[in-house]
Amino acid sequence: MTIKPLVTKHYETIDAYAGACVARELLRHTPAVVVLEENRPIDVLTASDLALKPHQLVIDCLHGSPTVSCTESTAAVMSLMKTTGKIVLPVIYNDNFYGLIYQADILSYLHTNHEKQKLALLAAAHDLRSPIAAIDMLGTILRADPVLNKHLHLIDKLSETCDYAQVLIQDIIITEKSHSEELTLLDENLDELVDECTTSLSDKLKDKQLVLSKQLCSNRAVKVDRLKLKRAIGNILWNSIKFTHPGGMIMLSTNEAANNRVCITIRDTGIGIPESMRENIFDKFTKAKRQGTAGEPTTGLGLYLTKTIIESHGGTIEMESDGKTGTSFIVSLPT
Repeated sequence: MTIKPLVTKHYETIDAYAGACVARELLRHTPAVVVLEENRPIDVLTASDLALKPHQLVIDCLHGSPTVSCTESTAAVMSLMKTTGKIVLPVIYNDNFYGLIYQADILSYLHTNHEKQKLALLAAAHDLRSPIAAIDMLGTILRADPVLNKHLHLIDKLSETCDYAQVLIQDIIITEKSHSEELTLLDENLDELVDECTTSLSDKLKDKQLVLSKQLCSNRAVKVDRLKLKRAIGNILWNSIKFTHPGGMIMLSTNEAANNRVCITIRDTGIGIPESMRENIFDKFTKAKRQGTAGEPTTGLGLYLTKTIIESHGGTIEMESDGKTGTSFIVSLPT
């Protein structure tokens, strides 16, 4: 989107040769004033400009703000503001002064637009559940017809696709709701909580003949949202299961760390994460996704949700991998 709809044409003006004290008084009531020379706009002045360049005349306090076109994208203007440290920029159109664009107005628009997109995505996800369930039921009916035996592989593929779609929908709903849901923080025994995460995945570990080694030695209580943290740790464990070949090993440990923190480490002997994917594995709907070693599907949301949950607890998550002999995820949480 361009910044044109967000440009304001309502602003205070001041003559370039007016005293800085006059500008200072004006800036008590407005975040910026347009500076005029011979009634022509030449720059924008803010309180920070006065503080950084304290002179007697307004023209001597100017820093030379870069101008932007009203056809510039919001992303490009935000990037320029970040680079220059400006919270407001003059806007031109057909080589003439057009108005001002404020960082706050862009951020407000982006926030409102994000909320609208979130609601639309949630609505679409909910609406898709019923037709996908109907398609899956149709597959079940077709599978029971002996005449269609020779097409069972296609019917199975239909069922697998429906299962994946349902998992994706569920991941979308959980992910979008996680940003607005408040944490319910209670004191929990970290070792016991982590141990419970492995119980729900025991069947998947058994199916792939994976060895799980546990060294839960933190002996600490942490103030966490139990369900959310279990989801985050479970996501990491499931990730290790997916990308470890049958007969491999997953090592899970907890321990005390410096500065009143605890660490959870999950290491596997899987296929590792290639260097080209490492920067993007925590992105939302990341492109750094692939099927598991047994064809397990990936939605591209699991690790994004995991990072979101851990950071909401004041924690951090790091990943280490040589891209060949496995991956380690290290979670640090405050106690």
